Amino acid sequence: MRCIALDGTGAPDVLVPGVRPVPQPGPGDLLIRVRACGVCGHDLLARRGRLSAGRGTVLGHEIAGEVVGVGVEVTDDLLHRRVALVQRIPCGHCPECAAGLTTLCREGPGFYGDDIPGGYSEYVLATPANVVPVPDSVPDVAAAILSCAVGTGLRALRRAGTRAGDLVVVTGAGGGVGVHAVQLAHHFGATVVALTGSPAKEKALLDLGADAVLVSPDVRAVRDCVRDLGGRRGADVAIELTGGPTFPLALRALGPRGQLVLVGNTEPATLPLEPGLSILKELTIHGSAHADTTDLAAAVELVASGAVTPVAAQTWPLDEAARAHEAVERRKVTGRAVLVP
Repeated sequence: MRCIALDGTGAPDVLVPGVRPVPQPGPGDLLIRVRACGVCGHDLLARRGRLSAGRGTVLGHEIAGEVVGVGVEVTDDLLHRRVALVQRIPCGHCPECAAGLTTLCREGPGFYGDDIPGGYSEYVLATPANVVPVPDSVPDVAAAILSCAVGTGLRALRRAGTRAGDLVVVTGAGGGVGVHAVQLAHHFGATVVALTGSPAKEKALLDLGADAVLVSPDVRAVRDCVRDLGGRRGADVAIELTGGPTFPLALRALGPRGQLVLVGNTEPATLPLEPGLSILKELTIHGSAHADTTDLAAAVELVASGAVTPVAAQTWPLDEAARAHEAVERRKVTGRAVLVP
């Protein structure tokens, strides 16, 4: 099979086309023919050497495809079905899995592109525990980004208990998770303030449901915008998708009993936390990981019903993964870049 593997870490040109044997499904496994794979900011960090990936790693955890083979101990119910995959294959028997906390499992095969070969290839292995069937009404390119780009934001908004009437600030709103978090918050009936570093993304974010878009704002600009939209003492929820660059701003945008959900960390670093602010406002800070199959199934339903439209900004052939990375790195993509084998 064709694949793209890291020839070391660094600039996009370390993504090199290659050929590897098609993986063979073992007991309990599914063999997936990859139809599309999203390019996530996590992939860029891994390629730069900021995560555990190294030479020979096949990146890609936003995967959709067709089940073309099953191992022993697996029924053939899913054979020839189109599916979307969650990013981690859980073990199914550890205490976390038994409690339904599969995103916290560390005893299973692991995370695509970090622990196991990912979707920058023509085939990957999966299990019934990390796939969700996709209806024919949802195209492959859209299906690929349902778990990470859509499901991650859905999980974060649920973590904060977001409801109609809330005022929600979304940082990094022009990225793959951000554009869908904006849509989802709007769908839930929230008032949405979208923060982006790119003026070119302003109109798209307004079209997706943002009530206001701020480009590289300071704290005062965000507070003024929130107040003008009815948040007299601050926002109810902040979905923090970039980490270091905007964390202090997002925290200060919150009103009393506000909730910040930390999802992304585009520039891994220690984040400054003002204890006095958190104490006096009785703020809550949540960590929120990737989607599980419950989140993914909900994302599939939202997209199939038309409530949310996946924003796959552009597609590239698999062999042009380096070009896709370059476009994402230069912030030329609103939504999600997708590779199509």
